Amino acid sequence: GTVAMGSSLVVAAEEKSGFQEDATMVALVNLHPDQKRKVLYALNYQLPTVLPMCAKVKIEDIGKKEIEFIYEGVTYSYVWDKHTKKAGQSLEQNFKQYFGTSCDNAKVASLSQADQNGIKSGQPKVGMTKEGILFTMGRPPIHANPTLDGNTWMYWSNKWTRRAIDFDDNGIVTQIR
Repeated sequence: GTVAMGSSLVVAAEEKSGFQEDATMVALVNLHPDQKRKVLYALNYQLPTVLPMCAKVKIEDIGKKEIEFIYEGVTYSYVWDKHTKKAGQSLEQNFKQYFGTSCDNAKVASLSQADQNGIKSGQPKVGMTKEGILFTMGRPPIHANPTLDGNTWMYWSNKWTRRAIDFDDNGIVTQIR
C-alpha cells in the first residue's frame, strides 16, 4: 500500500501547484512571448507582445527541455536555456515563477498608480517599485540576477540587447537603459 499512498501524495502535490498536463494555470505576471515563433523563453526575453498577468493557459505537454501550453487557441513552447539551467534552476522551477494556480490581483490593487499603469502596459516606467516591475516584466533571468537585492536588474530584450532597470535605495525605478 505504500506505493499507492506515495503516488497519491505526488498527485496531490501536482494538483496543488497546477503543474500537470491538461491543467489550466494562470500567468502570475506579464509575460512576453515571441509571437512569430510561438515561443516563450525561460530567459524571459522582453519582447513587444504581452501575454497579460492572470491570462489562463492550458498545459498540453511537459517535456524535459520544453513545456507546451495553449493560450487563446495558440500552442506555445516554453523553452529552457543553458543559462537558466547552469544557474541551477530546473525547467519546472523556472516555469512556476511565471505560472501558478491563481494571480494576485489584490496585491496589484494595493500598488501605486505608477505600478498599476506599468503592469497594464507591460512596460517598465520610472517611479515604479521592484514589486511593480516583477508583475510588469517577470523575474529577471536568474543567471544574471541570482538575488533581487541589487539596485540594478538586468533583462534581455533578445539574444543581443540587454535592458537594465536601475532602482534607488528605496526600490523605486530611477532609470531604464
